[in-house]
Amino acid sequence: MDTRTIHCPDCSAPLSVPLGETETLCPFCSSRLRMIPDREELEVVKTREDMKRQERVEVQRIILQKRLDEEESERWRQTAARVAIAALPVIGDVAGRAVFGAVMQEGGCVGCGCLPIVGLILLAGTAAFAALR
Repeated sequence: MDTRTIHCPDCSAPLSVPLGETETLCPFCSSRLRMIPDREELEVVKTREDMKRQERVEVQRIILQKRLDEEESERWRQTAARVAIAALPVIGDVAGRAVFGAVMQEGGCVGCGCLPIVGLILLAGTAAFAALR
């Protein structure tokens, strides 16, 4: 990082101050020093602040994306649970409880659409079995 060297007005100690800094503390006499940046330093400050802002925006975007993914996953789990409950009369109590338990586990249903397909297969299988009787 680029620095500039100044002298403390109170104790005359040499200080290295990063470009763009407008305030620093003298490590020798603890004086608080305020500086007015020149044009070049203002560009450094502007660039630094722009980068910080972009970083904050990206962090917020990641947080929002994670929240949306969690909400979507929860909606899929709720839908899958409703399908499993609706399939209880068709597939039977034991199989229905197993499907419902799988859906309600953490990561049980990821929204891939497999549960409605499995439900339709079980429904068709049950109908075919009933027709053979």
